[in-house]
Formats: sequence, structure tokens, C-alpha cells
Amino acid sequence: MNEPPTDMIYEKSMNGSSEGLFLSKIQKGSIIMMEHSADSYFHTNAAIIKQLVDDGYQGIYVSFQRPFNNVVHEFEIMGINIDNIRVIDAASAFTDERQSNHPYCVSISKELKIDDLVRSMYTVLSAFTSEKQFVFIDSLTTITLYKPLSETMRFSEFLVRTIRKNDGKQLTLIFNVASDLSQKKFIQDIAFRVDHVVKI
Repeated sequence: MNEPPTDMIYEKSMNGSSEGLFLSKIQKGSIIMMEHSADSYFHTNAAIIKQLVDDGYQGIYVSFQRPFNNVVHEFEIMGINIDNIRVIDAASAFTDERQSNHPYCVSISKELKIDDLVRSMYTVLSAFTSEKQFVFIDSLTTITLYKPLSETMRFSEFLVRTIRKNDGKQLTLIFNVASDLSQKKFIQDIAFRVDHVVKI
């Protein structure tokens, strides 16, 4: 498995809780897989998103865990400029809840077809004006609760191809997997396709 990246520094306090997460010198086309527990993932995600946005990135946050309104509310509390973020609300689609009509919310059908998700991502990325862009997947492993493993693998392969070709833009992919599932074969297969694996 890949070594943890040298361009990511993760500080922990004496009791093991997170104190900060700093991204620096992300290379064009970086793909980063983070392994961590469910109880820490959102704070860590938001800390990364804030630093990316503060550094001039525009990006997509694909939320499989929380509905749009909850995500945006928490981002705003942390001082994240949501003008440069679009949220694909997969969580509401999974639970068949009404999706927000906010202009920064990208709604998708409750069937959550992978092809529709891919098209939505392409559309959003093409509308961004910044050369620095990111796609952040809050929980790749959550997809497997609702979709066949083959669809999860197809989605991950699409993401990797998109990042690799990137058309000259500094496009970065960051996605989470649950640490208790990290030894599953399909996660290990994905890990070999990424540039960095970070265990938090």
C-alpha cells in the first residue's frame, strides 16, 4: 500500500484527538484516500475543505452522509466560504428526502444512478472558473450500502480517470473510507490506484 503523503501534515493532541489538518503543495492530479472512523470524519473533512477554499480552490463536496442543509450549516459555522463549493446531495437521494432548491445544491434522482452522478460532476466542474479544483467524497464506503460493489468500483474508476486527465487544471480528489472497512479487498484495490493513503 502507498506510503502516507509528505505534503499532508496531520497533528494530534496528546489524547489522540485531531488538532489540525494542513494541506500544502498538493500536486496537480493528486488522489488522496483517507481512512478514519465515523466519529471524526466530518470535522476532518470540513478542516480540509476550509483550507482548500482559502487557498483559492473551487470544488464539489459529494455528501453521502449528511443532507445539504446540514453540511452547509456546519461549513458556515467553521467560516468556510460556500460560494466556491457545490454540494451533491446524495444523502437525501439515498433516504428519499426532499432535496434543497438552494443554487449551491446539486440534486440527483432518488435512484442515484452512477451515470447521473458522473454527469452532475462533469457539469459542475466545467462551470468553475478557478484552475484549482477539487472533488471531495465524504464516504466512498457508504455507496456500498445502497449500490452493488461493481457500481462502486465503476464510480471510483471514473473519478481516477477524471483526475488523471484533468485537462491542465489542478484537480484534486480526496475521498474517505471507513477505517473498519479498510482491509476489504475492494478498498485495497482502490488504494493501489491513488497517490496517497492517509490513516487518521
